Amino acid sequence: MLRGLGALSLGLIIAGSASAQTFNQLVGFGDSSLDSGYFRYTSTGWSNEARFVTARANGASITPSAGLMNTDFLAASFGLTLAPSNAPGGGTNFAVSGAENNSPNIGGGTSPSTVQQIGNYLASTGGQANPDALYIIRSGGNDRTAFVNAYKATHGGASPPAGLFNVAVQPSLAALEASIRQLSAAGARYIILPTYFTTNSDLVAYHQQLWGDLSAAGVKFIPADSGALRRFVVANPAAFGLTSVLPTASGGVSACNTPIGAPGAQGYGLICVPSTTPAGAGINGTAYLNSQNSLLTSLFSDDQHLSPTGYKIEADYFYGLIVAPSQISYLAEAPVKTRTAVVNAITNQIPLSFSTPGAFHGWVSGDVSWLKITNSSPGFPDDPGTPVAATAGFDYAVTRDWLVGAAFSGGTTKQSFSLGGDYRQTEYAISVYSAYRKDAFWLNGIATWGALSDGINRVVPLGITTQSNGGSTSGTNISVAAETGYHFRTAVGPLPDGAGRALKAPAATPVYLTHGPIVGIIAQQVHINPFAETNASGAPTNLAFASQLRNSAVSELGYQASLNLGIWEPYARAVWNHELAGSGRLVTASLLSITAPSYSLPAVLLGKDWGSGTVGTRVKFAPNTTAFAALYSQFGQNNVATYGAQFGLNVAFESSAVRAKY
Repeated sequence: MLRGLGALSLGLIIAGSASAQTFNQLVGFGDSSLDSGYFRYTSTGWSNEARFVTARANGASITPSAGLMNTDFLAASFGLTLAPSNAPGGGTNFAVSGAENNSPNIGGGTSPSTVQQIGNYLASTGGQANPDALYIIRSGGNDRTAFVNAYKATHGGASPPAGLFNVAVQPSLAALEASIRQLSAAGARYIILPTYFTTNSDLVAYHQQLWGDLSAAGVKFIPADSGALRRFVVANPAAFGLTSVLPTASGGVSACNTPIGAPGAQGYGLICVPSTTPAGAGINGTAYLNSQNSLLTSLFSDDQHLSPTGYKIEADYFYGLIVAPSQISYLAEAPVKTRTAVVNAITNQIPLSFSTPGAFHGWVSGDVSWLKITNSSPGFPDDPGTPVAATAGFDYAVTRDWLVGAAFSGGTTKQSFSLGGDYRQTEYAISVYSAYRKDAFWLNGIATWGALSDGINRVVPLGITTQSNGGSTSGTNISVAAETGYHFRTAVGPLPDGAGRALKAPAATPVYLTHGPIVGIIAQQVHINPFAETNASGAPTNLAFASQLRNSAVSELGYQASLNLGIWEPYARAVWNHELAGSGRLVTASLLSITAPSYSLPAVLLGKDWGSGTVGTRVKFAPNTTAFAALYSQFGQNNVATYGAQFGLNVAFESSAVRAKY
């Protein structure tokens, strides 16, 4: 084990780094399933343009939902605002209602296809995609509609057999895939590719081919199964506050009514005014609300598009997929910090064993702290909790200058996710340690192996519901710590009268300040085993996570001092720490509701430099019994806050010729 950690330390020092996962834009490409208002600012070129004119003049949002879209909600989740690409001043949502992959708009006019949208974006950026943007692409639904319409026109109104679309769409799909590959090669790192909010087998197969082809080409993306989400919402309408989960055309109640005189209208959410009274008449007439709150109680706005309520549910689902890897990365980050309690417990006991006569010492320590790991990227959850730990050990003085020992530790923490839910992590560890003193020089070494167990409850907000995703896993936590320094001893005056009476110390005993530098390092490796979540309600929010490996190598440089005051010995230390290991760790997740490639996103990124301080006192109760109490804290580390208290007792069980050296 120690040999492996030695090699690990070198590897940690030379490892590379990666930037934090912070989104500064949301960029959309596709059709009406993402369009947040393209035709609000331009004519459609469609035969029903007159209806759009009336709808714009009467306050319609000119979005398929008749209100906010999934892209609006998703952007807001990360603290971003979103506007259509043709909005005054510009915008980053290039999606256009009616867009096909690589053919003219299904409704007519000259608006760009999805392939053209991606090309227009890259042209506007000089061919470089924003590496810190979140991209969302959904296209192909209108290709299928165009194919079905053409097939019916030549086959007496009969629908095409299942699977025929997937043959016919290949040239169009190839063009879309080429554009997405170009986008990825230009620097796009975070691309979400959802299926449609449908269970249609042709479109499901279409997206699975899209995913498979792009994955084989090395494109990194986040798959999302909106089809499974539809099944769940339709099966649980009351939970989402819905009174209808089907469009009017399918026997339900859409949020918007069709324009008067146009009962066969399609996609009419685009021209739905925010009133229960239609605007205009005849060919100028608009769609209108079924009721004042129908956008809240109906899943669909029209015959095919979701209402704002439906799109909020879908956006929340996307959001949960994006932040999940960061949340689960905390499982490997917390042990890096909680291991400090074990190392500090042993480090605090070593001076007690050296200063108390006896060959054998037994000791116990307790630790309680507060730990908050934060993801500073807007929209990503935090992770506060209160770790507690206990350590018991014994050591043997081989000589008056050298002792060896072993310790056993148990600790637990319940870290809460700021989105809801938590995980409880328990660790049992065994340590071996050795300490050496030679005149003013000292050296400590501590090796620890720990077994981790985690119980996880990751809660995902989904519309007005919260979905609990449970899981459990285990892991290991291995570390080697070494610390050395030098003690200067300076007389600062006589001991106050009576300060040493418990030990019958002479009143004139001088007071010494012992102080000196500290240099050290702790190399650590945390391994978390893979696990899969379950969701008792059947929501498709549960995921499977691959194993995690967290390497750490923290150097320390500081100073410490203590003052002997008879039975009391107050002490303090201040250390500056630097993380030598690379910071480019990824966490891999997989959908469980559909066959899809896994996706990997960055773990939470912690600061590489910070300070830590300890103040405490040692107390000698009897010739063979000493205790300590200390407060500690760290400061200045980006995304981490922790502080706590530690206390312990040390007893010499056998008197011997070994005498105080510390």
